[in-house]
Amino acid sequence: MNRQIQARACAHLKNAQVLEHTPIYDLDAYLLHQKRQKSLKLRKNCFEAFTFLFSVVFTFSIFLGE
Repeated sequence: MNRQIQARACAHLKNAQVLEHTPIYDLDAYLLHQKRQKSLKLRKNCFEAFTFLFSVVFTFSIFLGE
């Protein structure tokens, strides 16, 4: 695929007018990577939420069980 796409990312927070451009040579691979990253982020957030809820329920079950 010869089409080139520019992705923007902030260069520095001090100088917000400057943008870095990273060329994307393979759009399909880029979109697949974005989809995979989104899926991993969702999985990580769900795991952290279930871990937090389990620890809260377990803690209160110890105190209320006695």
